[in-house]
Amino acid sequence: MKKIVISLFALCIILSCGGNSETPINDDPTPNNEDFKVIEYDVVQVQKNYSTPIFVHYMPWFESPEFAEFPESSKGNWGVHWTMANKNPENTLSNGDRDIASHYYPIIGPYDNGEPDYCEYVVSCMKLTGLDGVIFDYPGITDVYDGKLLRDHTDALIPWLEKAGLQFSIMYEDGALNNAIEQNVITDKIAEGKRVLKHMSDNFFKKDSYFKLDNIPVLLNFGPQALKTNQEWLDVFSEIRDVNFFPLAYHGQSFNLTSAMDGAFAWVGETLNNDFYNYSKQFTYTAGGALYEYKEFYTSGGWGATGQTEISHNNGNTLRESLQRAKDANVDFIQVVTWNDWGEGTAIEPSKEHKFNQLNIIQDFLGVSYNSNDLELPIKLYQKRKEHKGKDLENKKLDQVFQYLISLQIDKARTLLNEL
Repeated sequence: MKKIVISLFALCIILSCGGNSETPINDDPTPNNEDFKVIEYDVVQVQKNYSTPIFVHYMPWFESPEFAEFPESSKGNWGVHWTMANKNPENTLSNGDRDIASHYYPIIGPYDNGEPDYCEYVVSCMKLTGLDGVIFDYPGITDVYDGKLLRDHTDALIPWLEKAGLQFSIMYEDGALNNAIEQNVITDKIAEGKRVLKHMSDNFFKKDSYFKLDNIPVLLNFGPQALKTNQEWLDVFSEIRDVNFFPLAYHGQSFNLTSAMDGAFAWVGETLNNDFYNYSKQFTYTAGGALYEYKEFYTSGGWGATGQTEISHNNGNTLRESLQRAKDANVDFIQVVTWNDWGEGTAIEPSKEHKFNQLNIIQDFLGVSYNSNDLELPIKLYQKRKEHKGKDLENKKLDQVFQYLISLQIDKARTLLNEL
């Protein structure tokens, strides 16, 4: 049955992950939309040859002037991750690009993670690549620095992931607890940790779209950084339901997290050989990692070097080999590093320089039927949103394009886009 949708921007419901792409959901006509009625379809899952879940790490910290919450006022209200110390996107380079803090340039230009048009573009790209969803870099609900911005941008993307039938998980940055203590925002990191985990449990873990292993939510931790003992983590987890807890790579061993942890995850360095996979066999679960390249901009941007050696993409072979290495290790899921860390040069998000190369490699690895011609459609959808901003009829048709994309009716999406 058909469902008439007034505006995709206002739609925040979770779609069914089953169904047939040719089967609309219901048939409730909206009297004032006689000019064009948007049909909402059941989400269809992408067919893949490799069934192990594959996620991509997602940075929610980018801001544009139109939507900024924590901006650099001296640089046109762009966010600090576009500017670093010495870049200003208000300045235009000789090639017409904005002056951003990255060696590469997003194919759609610098953006804001919280913008609906961007969220729509992201989930459409991920869907056609065959990715299962995202792992958010998340500081919790402790109010330090740009914490509210990161939470808002996380909350902004989740409904779009759900519309597209994608999942998500959280990588908790417990370093926010150290920052809060230093700024006298909190005095008790255990009590605050419990409050943060309660929020995650209430708002994320119970969702059908939250990634689970053996029906238990997966929580990653980029550290530990503040909670550094086994007992501290057990105390923080004591008031919520069970979680499958994954600290960073070898950190569980370093901090002796004997009973608190259930697995470990690979990051940049661990993607390059089998050492981590041999080590992680002792745990219940292993999260593999995949990397295209590492080429930080922090030094050029005036923030200083990270200490991580540059890793070449080697004509895409670094990503191909790291994906295959994780597969051969029979991991429980894979995390690609990253969707959009432009500052560290690990982004697989389409860029002017690499186009769809990273996404094509993942498509080939997964054995999906989509290609660069199909990945052009989310970009065109994003561009048409800008071109037709404020136009009711045109945006209803673009709403329909999105419905076609997430229900994998690619030819219909292409035809309608070409009419606009």
